[in-house]
Amino acid sequence: MTHAAGRRALLGLAALGAAGQAGAQGGPQSRAPGTDYPNRPVRVLVAFAPGGNADITARLISGALSAQTGQQFVVENRPGGGGVVALEALAAAPPDGYTLFVGALSTHALNLGLYKALPAHPLTGVENITVSSLSPLLLAVKPALPAATLAEFRDLLRRERGRFQYGSSGNGSTGHIAAALLLHQLGVEALHVPYRGSAPAFSDLAAGRMDFQVDTVSFLTPHIRQGTVRGLVIGARERSPQLPDVPSAPEAGLPQYEASTWTPWSAPKGTPAPIVQFLYEQIQVALRGEDVLARLRQLGNDAMPGLTPERTRAFIGAEIEKWLPIVRATGATID
Repeated sequence: MTHAAGRRALLGLAALGAAGQAGAQGGPQSRAPGTDYPNRPVRVLVAFAPGGNADITARLISGALSAQTGQQFVVENRPGGGGVVALEALAAAPPDGYTLFVGALSTHALNLGLYKALPAHPLTGVENITVSSLSPLLLAVKPALPAATLAEFRDLLRRERGRFQYGSSGNGSTGHIAAALLLHQLGVEALHVPYRGSAPAFSDLAAGRMDFQVDTVSFLTPHIRQGTVRGLVIGARERSPQLPDVPSAPEAGLPQYEASTWTPWSAPKGTPAPIVQFLYEQIQVALRGEDVLARLRQLGNDAMPGLTPERTRAFIGAEIEKWLPIVRATGATID
């Protein structure tokens, strides 16, 4: 099964799971059965700086959870170490449901190939609640870069080796590894410059101090529409409805390039099952909201309803199997 076919299958499976959750209703006083949870504000640790895809998605869904439960779900950004800083805070938190973690492909898969040890194993050392959305990644270049297509981009980097730089939200981040994979498949090289978030990396790209960046459709779409940067390729089998002029990987001549990130929600290991299930069900209610769905689509994300805790573990396990060999093949490391 190809990655694209696997993605479609997972989306279909998720939809079936969502149908089975039709009875889970949110409301101003929603509580986990048999508990008074939540009876005070809940911290939502985001592993990245404000402005990136994980942050935007976490804030969108946290707002819905606050409305559904009558308690505030407060987003707290903890960037650093490709998500390790936030994961460490989660591992140290009491397993009571009042500290949650929102990560990405990097925190739950890539880091396993980049670090010798993590504060908690992202598959077995936390309680995985669900994955709320999936976002394709794309390559954006500064307007002054003399390359209008992916082929021209490849030829430029081949001709002028050692000249070009790209930024990402940090060593081992999704953007870092996805860019390293792209360069590896194109047979070219560029210098990686890590930042503490997608937004500060993009600031230097927009100013011309960086040459290119690989990031999510949701993050880069408004900048491409404004002409601040140019999109050359989306790491997916099809074009994004948000960016119909940016070619898919097969159209750009690199059909093997498939890269998407996703937004996992986790709690500390040992969090009671009724609370984990309650959080899963409340996120499903949020994902059925018209405003949330419309905003996710506007951002270029696919909602991923119906990924129960059990299905989430299977999904993450499959992504780990896919990406670990890629991390090792690119030779990417954490400084």
